[in-house]
Amino acid sequence: MNKLRKLFLAGLCALVYVAVVSAQTYDMTNNLLKNGSFDDPEDPLNHWIYAFDHNKHYLNNYKYVSVVDDPASMRKGVLRLDATIHDVCINQGVQVYSAPIRFDPKKKYKISLSARSVGTTGGLGPKCRIYAIGYRWHPKAVKSNNPAFGDLREAVRFQPIYFNSADTGEFSHVPKQWKRVERVIPTPGRSELQQSHLENCDWLMLKILALDWTGVNKCNTGYLFVDDIKIEEIGLADNVNITKGAATKGFDGKAWSGSNDGKKPFVPIGGPQPVRKK
Repeated sequence: MNKLRKLFLAGLCALVYVAVVSAQTYDMTNNLLKNGSFDDPEDPLNHWIYAFDHNKHYLNNYKYVSVVDDPASMRKGVLRLDATIHDVCINQGVQVYSAPIRFDPKKKYKISLSARSVGTTGGLGPKCRIYAIGYRWHPKAVKSNNPAFGDLREAVRFQPIYFNSADTGEFSHVPKQWKRVERVIPTPGRSELQQSHLENCDWLMLKILALDWTGVNKCNTGYLFVDDIKIEEIGLADNVNITKGAATKGFDGKAWSGSNDGKKPFVPIGGPQPVRKK
């Protein structure tokens, strides 16, 4: 009788936990990402890039990307990356990109999202690689406010977003239960050279990749679920660490090592407009 009671209480606790997790809501106002919760009534994947006709490794990628309900947590309409096929999971994985949003290299941004990973056989699911990428215009692009993927060139890769205590590494383990994480970009303490690459960026995109390179015979196939993705502007970026005597110059043509305190103050795009020296 005691055993049955314990099982009943355990089951009740599990139901309560699921109800609490599913009832969680997040403030999605001021979100620079469109359709970050995949709830567009016309197209749940609107403003997301998941078909890659130009890349032979991802010609079938669109087949493995969908928006589904997650009955285990009672969440409605979440992004699902299907990495249940061993050859896909162990090689290229399954990927999506957000549509590009305007990026100001003088500002900092907070990226937050929720995710969980489920194994095909109930064990560990695929790992993920989720990170923001800064883009500059392709030299031959016709500039617009709605650039196509081919109009842009990758310029900066920001540090991945981790779901555990890792500080470095290509991949991150994702728990079975929904977990919300965040990262602020750009990172403090970056060098003037790193900032000079950021200065070239006009656009920002978020890449989400599900895969597992554990080993040929040990690949953790399964599903990666992602929801409630938000990118918000949270103020001016932290100052850049300056190397005294460095010759690197900013877009205003002034040497960054010229400041007295070893820091380069930022002027946001909305303020005075610096120009390059000819």
